[in-house]
Amino acid sequence: MNCIHRDTANKFAGFFLVGGVGFVVDGGLLWLLLDTLGPYVGRLISFLTAVTVTYVLNRKFVFADRATGLLLRESLGKYVAANSIGALLNLGIYTALVAMALPVVGAPLMAFAIASATALFVNFALTNFVVFGKRH
Repeated sequence: MNCIHRDTANKFAGFFLVGGVGFVVDGGLLWLLLDTLGPYVGRLISFLTAVTVTYVLNRKFVFADRATGLLLRESLGKYVAANSIGALLNLGIYTALVAMALPVVGAPLMAFAIASATALFVNFALTNFVVFGKRH
């Protein structure tokens, strides 16, 4: 395996681990908010919290070699724009599955798991190649 593929594989592994933290933050907060705010508002809040947590962890640990000192430009510009695509995919799948109210996949926490797993690869590609694509 050449250096480029190894670097990408290592970054994906780190991104996956950080995503696991985000998954726990997102799912845990959603679980806490379901009864008070419902599945849609609760999911929006849990998702935005998880995006913030994963950005900070990815920037500090996974893509530290590519990050600049320009935190606001990266977080408010490239990161939010690039991950909005994954977010729309994630939230769209979640909303569709919850709205269908099918056994198992219509349950909010199962819909959350399916949507998150689907968006993982889109989020990694955009974060790796768009947000932190080049050494600065």
